[in-house]
Amino acid sequence: MKFNTLHIVSIIAIFQSILMALFFLLNKKSPRTSNILLSSLLIVFSILVSCSLIVSLGLLKGSQTNNKLVLLLGQTAFLVGPLLFLYIRSLLNMNFSFNKHDWLHLIPFIIAVIYSVGIIQTASKFIIWTYPGRLFITAAILSQNIIYLIALWKDIQSYGLTFKLFLSYIDNSRLSWVRYFTVGYILLWVAQLQVFFGWDILGHPAWCPYGLSLYSVTAFVFFNGILFIALRKPETFYRVQKYQSSILKQSDKEQYREKLTALMGGEKIFLNPSMTLSDIAEKLELAPCYVSQIINESFQQNFRDFINKYRIEESKRLLTQPNQHLNILGIALDAGFNSKSAFNNAFKKHTGITPKEFKKNAS
Repeated sequence: MKFNTLHIVSIIAIFQSILMALFFLLNKKSPRTSNILLSSLLIVFSILVSCSLIVSLGLLKGSQTNNKLVLLLGQTAFLVGPLLFLYIRSLLNMNFSFNKHDWLHLIPFIIAVIYSVGIIQTASKFIIWTYPGRLFITAAILSQNIIYLIALWKDIQSYGLTFKLFLSYIDNSRLSWVRYFTVGYILLWVAQLQVFFGWDILGHPAWCPYGLSLYSVTAFVFFNGILFIALRKPETFYRVQKYQSSILKQSDKEQYREKLTALMGGEKIFLNPSMTLSDIAEKLELAPCYVSQIINESFQQNFRDFINKYRIEESKRLLTQPNQHLNILGIALDAGFNSKSAFNNAFKKHTGITPKEFKKNAS
């Protein structure tokens, strides 16, 4: 057994993921469901890196127990996609709660475990490299992850983000965290794909330790990125529940959300550059604090961003109108902004480009 730097990196990655899982599990300043999902995801990552370490150290040779253990533990890879999907959904939706239908995401994992147990019991001499159905299981894991990535992207799009904006600019700690996890997940998937081609498709298990080391290094970088964000932006993990004492019922929030949407889309009250939270509250016949709660929880935005989003959409319509003779300032004023600088800043924050660039691209 040769011990090298990559093995040290793997061990550090395992301890990091376990410590971070405990940190998030004990963190009481953000939603409990999100913490449990993230902790579970980190534990699964630590298990998969441990499997990589066992293989890389050569502990499978001559050990039936280790071969069987790696097979069983490796099936936790079926949990990565569901856990990441549900965790990011909990970040996008502040009212997210785990329900009975979400347990259906565990079905592939349960089937894989049952199949693996059957293989272990029936095989006279079990070897992890060549067991029956290995190619099918590995391909199923990779395919499942692709399916969850597609579902995840649909959720992100429902939040109003385009692909370019998602990758280029997000002035929101939660959405930046979503981007980090999504990109990190894709990189881990690519590393696992490399192992799949080298091990299962090309039939060179001798390449496996190097491929699994790549997976461990990717995980190590991923975990350290989480630590860096935790130190640089701790507010990402301390999302305080602002409205725990609110008496506003869920049915009331949905009703007022519809009224608010009608005010913005129908009456276009956002065109008033001096529009305030109190003005909207007066039209809804509701206290300003409750209007703020509805905007924060239902639209995951603060009041300024909520209003500016409608103004930006109006300005886009004006910018793309044929025979438009208004200059940028004129369009800004017509869309409800009170200055050109405020318009430029808000437009770039929401779209990632300036109004001039948008107009040029549209034309």
